[in-house]
Amino acid sequence: MLRKFIKFLAIIIGQKIPFFKGQDRLVRLLYSPNKFKNLHKGEKFVSNYFGLNYEGITSNYIDWGVYFKGGHEKGLVNFFKKHISMVDYFIDIGSNSGTVSLPFLNEKNIKIICFEPLQYNYKKLINNFKINNGLEKHSFHNIALSNKITFVKIFYSETDENPGFASIDNFYNLKNLKEEEVKTNSLDNMYNFRNKKIIIKIDVEGYEDRVINGAINILKENQVIMYMEAKNGKIPNILIEAGFKYKYFNFRGDKIYFLKNGKSNDIILTNY
Repeated sequence: MLRKFIKFLAIIIGQKIPFFKGQDRLVRLLYSPNKFKNLHKGEKFVSNYFGLNYEGITSNYIDWGVYFKGGHEKGLVNFFKKHISMVDYFIDIGSNSGTVSLPFLNEKNIKIICFEPLQYNYKKLINNFKINNGLEKHSFHNIALSNKITFVKIFYSETDENPGFASIDNFYNLKNLKEEEVKTNSLDNMYNFRNKKIIIKIDVEGYEDRVINGAINILKENQVIMYMEAKNGKIPNILIEAGFKYKYFNFRGDKIYFLKNGKSNDIILTNY
């Protein structure tokens, strides 16, 4: 009974109370995804997520965010919702389990294209679209985007709470490391869009330079609004040369707040 009450209290604090500094730490104090020390050992659930079903497990940090906070990236989703009505494509690069692109599954006249190389994440991605009858309309690729066709190793850990830390460059020096061989390809090689309006999300754990270099034709030849997570807030020069403007922001609850000064790892870029 006490465990159920504590979990209920964590949900109330995470979802019902307006954002405050330290909110995430307080929810973690009540119920931490890291207490299981294994991605597969938590409590399974199906939760309402932007009016859709989301299936997850509380030992996974991304899923934990959906269950207790309504999603780590709900501010970004709400930002994209303001721009989605005239968009032709939503390209989700580093999709993980679909927390950013899934909410747009039923938007009319929009095709979602997802790229996720890690098998664990890809299976969750496919499942979340499947249980919402969204597999046939949209496209899913179990590869890593880069600037060439090749095979690389992606590193991950099943004892770390966050599968989003999986990295081709072992960016986070994870413990109990495992690896998978994955195929890479470039976005320009796979698609040839022109004069379209596109939302692009790039969250590839330090691999963004190669993703951008392999997508520069699409970025130049279409109207693009893009979210990119970038190490130390570094923006690839090729984007500046292509005419992209940018703003740094922070996540705060169900909104994002643009910074007047300083940098963050989270960036919105546009070329129109």
